[in-house]
Amino acid sequence: MNMRLLVSFLVCSVLLCKGAFAAEKVYRCEILSDAYIKTNGELAIVQDSPRVGQEFAVIKKTGEVVGDVMDSLGKPKVIASGSKSNAYKVIWTQKAAGQNGVFIDYLSIDGFAKDGKYPFGFFSGALLMTGFCE
Repeated sequence: MNMRLLVSFLVCSVLLCKGAFAAEKVYRCEILSDAYIKTNGELAIVQDSPRVGQEFAVIKKTGEVVGDVMDSLGKPKVIASGSKSNAYKVIWTQKAAGQNGVFIDYLSIDGFAKDGKYPFGFFSGALLMTGFCE
């Protein structure tokens, strides 16, 4: 089976099947901005980014992410389950090619919602994506 078709099926299953995945168990998220940190330290917004508008789902208990934009992330670790005063936080770590190198990806979903929308930030190296989750 085509991998893209399989991923699309899984995303649709998670995002559309409210009976199987209760709202309290899954965050459904949409990317609103895509940016990166330039070599001079300034933040640059990616114009016409294909990531903007993409959706993904986060299984709250495990931190697993379903969706094309982050489908290669494996072995998530939930470091904070989130509350009204503390954000939900997940990290992913991978060994880098160097002897002692490591890559760390980080997702933070605020614990307070405005109109049922929780702001999020995803950081991977110099990449920053933001948006909201429900």
